[in-house]
Amino acid sequence: MNQNVLFVDDDYDIISAYQRNMRTLYKIKTAASGFEALEIIKESPPFAVIVSDYNMPKMNGIEFLTTVRKTYPDTIRIMLTGFANVETSIEAVNEGNVFRFLTKPLNTQALIKAINDGVEQHRLVTQEKELLEKTLKGSVKILIEILSAVNPIAFAQANDLRYTAKSIAERLSITNTWEVEIAALLSQIGCVTVPNDILEKKYQGLELNLHERILFNSHPEFGKKLLANIPRLESIAESIACQYFNFDGSHSTTDLIKGPSIPMIARILRVAADFEQLMKNGETSDSSIKIMQKNSNVYDPKVFEALCDEQGNKPAYLIKRSVPLKSLRIGMILAEDLKDEKQFVLIPKGHEITDVLLMRLIQISKFKKIIEPVKILERNAGTDG
Repeated sequence: MNQNVLFVDDDYDIISAYQRNMRTLYKIKTAASGFEALEIIKESPPFAVIVSDYNMPKMNGIEFLTTVRKTYPDTIRIMLTGFANVETSIEAVNEGNVFRFLTKPLNTQALIKAINDGVEQHRLVTQEKELLEKTLKGSVKILIEILSAVNPIAFAQANDLRYTAKSIAERLSITNTWEVEIAALLSQIGCVTVPNDILEKKYQGLELNLHERILFNSHPEFGKKLLANIPRLESIAESIACQYFNFDGSHSTTDLIKGPSIPMIARILRVAADFEQLMKNGETSDSSIKIMQKNSNVYDPKVFEALCDEQGNKPAYLIKRSVPLKSLRIGMILAEDLKDEKQFVLIPKGHEITDVLLMRLIQISKFKKIIEPVKILERNAGTDG
């Protein structure tokens, strides 16, 4: 259980008393101001509880705890004040979202009880969050494995999209890049309803007829329906449904969603998908950017600019090498189609090896000869990619 507690007070005597009375109960750190506390928080393990005085110079307790709440929402916040009033109490609850609001003078046992309650609340919050994250990761993993097994063509497309979308998100300084990654990986999940020959034509850059376009364009909405009921994937599901929407609203849909109303993740997916498609069509990075610039009104300007900046500074971080089948590892990316001795494609190039695919290959190799060595791409350890 996390027993890290931070006390923030500009009164040296009070800080010293905290350390004397509670050092055997908690792992205590102290700060004499909100600014000093924020520096300590950055450099320390997560705090279960932060106890802050209200009346401090330059940054009062409410301002400090509000800042903490934005960056460390799971930390339990307790405020102490020597002049409580209704207005201060309401502000502390609304802005700092405090767990306890205590008035001075306060006896040691009452403070210890409040901190113990805070530590327990932090345990419950983090435990629930961990459970949700494990459930979410498990659900996403299963869906991705299903897509890779049932429709490897769509999975390969999603996997390529993942890296471009993530790099754009990082360039835009988006905090939850994991959501962008998951959205990219699951962006093609609705393709389980689309025939493989249509997907092959689409991803090869070939023209689809009207019937084929209708079938292909139905996959984002179906993907949304598959994901919408999974906790914490609601926003990702909505983004997947909007992944082909034009920023200027010129998309052929009855929806009136356009511009900033389109979810940011969807705007990133749109830019990344068009870029990846052009690259698959044989264009270079530079020529792909130039082609997209001719139709730039369909993209969010900031997202498109991030793609341009990223490609302009992108190192050649993927290197190709050959490995025997037995040396294939999870996370490796196929540089060429993986075939059997009859030239049948078992896994197309661009596919990332997952644990399920690795297991399938082991089983296939027992009764079919797989052509070796296998050409794979991997990140160059000498770069940040």
